[in-house]
Amino acid sequence: METVTVRQQIVAKFTELLGEGQFVYGSFKSKPHTPYGNYALDYTNNYFADNRTYCKIGVYIYRLVTDQKDFELEAKIEDMFDELEIPYQTITDEDINTQKVHCTEWTVTLVGRK
Repeated sequence: METVTVRQQIVAKFTELLGEGQFVYGSFKSKPHTPYGNYALDYTNNYFADNRTYCKIGVYIYRLVTDQKDFELEAKIEDMFDELEIPYQTITDEDINTQKVHCTEWTVTLVGRK
């Protein structure tokens, strides 16, 4: 039986909300239509000794880009974090005038999970 990681659950939910091909790890090869999103590992802080990892800590940034602020979609994403019992913090919530889009970003820390 294959184990589904928390990150896979998040990606599946974002893909469900945004549509196939609209949510990726890292960056897009070409700019997709809005809404779209991506995520990336910000940093890890694993604790280990004696060739054994005792605690895995991964901090990720999840981004949503829309034509304009989308309160409903953002609420669905935050509900998803709540359902998965993942603490999050909004770190960006602003219009990007040069791109004519709105960007919302959350930072998520996964402790002891993949």
